Amino acid sequence: MSIQFTDITFITNDVLRLCAFYESVFGGKAEGDEVHSTLGVNGTYFVFLMQKTPAFYYERTDGASNIILSFNVDDVDAEYQRLVVLGVEIYKEPTTHPWGARSFQFKDPDGNNLNFRSMPKGE
Repeated sequence: MSIQFTDITFITNDVLRLCAFYESVFGGKAEGDEVHSTLGVNGTYFVFLMQKTPAFYYERTDGASNIILSFNVDDVDAEYQRLVVLGVEIYKEPTTHPWGARSFQFKDPDGNNLNFRSMPKGE
């Protein structure tokens, strides 16, 4: 059996707003429209799908998210400064953990949790 991870799909009520956020955070340009768009970043795809799209009816619940999307970055502090300038909602400042990783957490416009992390040098 072969399983390959392909994408992360966000169900949203504003596809274009969420695309613009992820474009500003990760770079690149999403392809699609206000109903369905895709942004490719280093082999991972972010898919943005309008809530209650007739072809793919998904019910999205608002509130706390049960997931955190984590990404390794070269320099957590530089990324933190870049996102602060963009006005991104930061909910946990950069912290160095006992195991050496340094990370911070922020939210996208729909309240989904993201984590940027730098691993200790040599790992």
